[in-house]
Amino acid sequence: MLKKFKYIIIGAGIAGFKAAEAIRQYDDEGSLLLINGEDRKPYKRTRINKNIYRGFQADQFALASADFYENRQITLFQDVVLQINLDKKTLLTESKRKFDWQKLIIATGSQSRQPLLRGNGKRDVHFLRNAEEAEDLMRDIHTLEKVVVGGGGVQGIEIVDQLLQAGKQVTLVHNGTQLMNRHLDRKLAGLLHQLMEEKGVTVICNESVQGISKISNEKQLVKIGEIIQVICDMVIFNVGSEPNISLAKAAGLATNRGILVNEFLQTSHPDVYAAGDVAEHPGGYVSGLWHASEYQGSIAGRNLAGVQTKFDHKSFRLKMEVFDHFFFSMNIPDNPEESDNVILENEKKYYRFFFLNDQLNGMLMLNDKENAKLCEQAVRENWEKSIVLQRFRI
Repeated sequence: MLKKFKYIIIGAGIAGFKAAEAIRQYDDEGSLLLINGEDRKPYKRTRINKNIYRGFQADQFALASADFYENRQITLFQDVVLQINLDKKTLLTESKRKFDWQKLIIATGSQSRQPLLRGNGKRDVHFLRNAEEAEDLMRDIHTLEKVVVGGGGVQGIEIVDQLLQAGKQVTLVHNGTQLMNRHLDRKLAGLLHQLMEEKGVTVICNESVQGISKISNEKQLVKIGEIIQVICDMVIFNVGSEPNISLAKAAGLATNRGILVNEFLQTSHPDVYAAGDVAEHPGGYVSGLWHASEYQGSIAGRNLAGVQTKFDHKSFRLKMEVFDHFFFSMNIPDNPEESDNVILENEKKYYRFFFLNDQLNGMLMLNDKENAKLCEQAVRENWEKSIVLQRFRI
């Protein structure tokens, strides 16, 4: 393998993968190294927590076959980067390989937020951010009866759905006043709460897991808030994520919550770019959505290849299919109850349109999956209110 590369990308999630693909669209000769810190080919991470019950093969959700990388002369290398030297333009990996780079993209993604816990069972909690963690859970799931899930965001809700399919008794603990408070309004959050309770889930909001203690028969005693205690077989946390900035910070790049980038995704070093969950954009914006990372990777790759392209903060949708219902959310305002909005609903479907200056700026939808792409198009194109109300009818 070469020691010197024109381009090196650290991280082979969707941002790193799309960056490599974009570079090859504009430069088919410059040597390109994509460093993958996981134990399998780059894969679609959003499929993992949707398939805990059914299970999956190691490369079932691979983004591309081995031929994809070979045909494009992308060197895919499985290792973990330990150090970046900005002055010498080198990096060092866990296997003690040293590489020289001319241009670098950091796409190290995010990591699970670690809750502050008390008790001798705090080391036994499970997290679910990658395929290996999912496989650990899949190996244990058949021996479990009762599970506590911490976190009422989309991933936590999807985990609950999988556990219910596996016939488990579930308690969900969420520290917010409503489930999925970043992506749903009160109506849909309330429906989600109701759906889970109808399926036997104990839903506890406005509280958090304070401690976990080991007790007899390999059980765990979970303390929730100051009063509630639950005995279970496993605790799974998904209480958000944090940009994985340790490598960039140690190298001396400017960081805050994430790696600070400009409108071209360029960091404080002119030949280093960052994309995906790890990047913090002007104004403090950090995405956390799969399709946003995909888009950022493409933009970063273009810029590295010399095709100057601004990141334009395009909106991206979130969709979730759980408990036999389909939820869609895109660019909803911070205070949906105080916004200019229109609601259309019947006993099965629900639409809520958010307008800015009589143009569509965000949308919520329930149970109209076949029109999900049209919903996304309408928000992206900022349809006029009159057109929205004409096209979407219940």
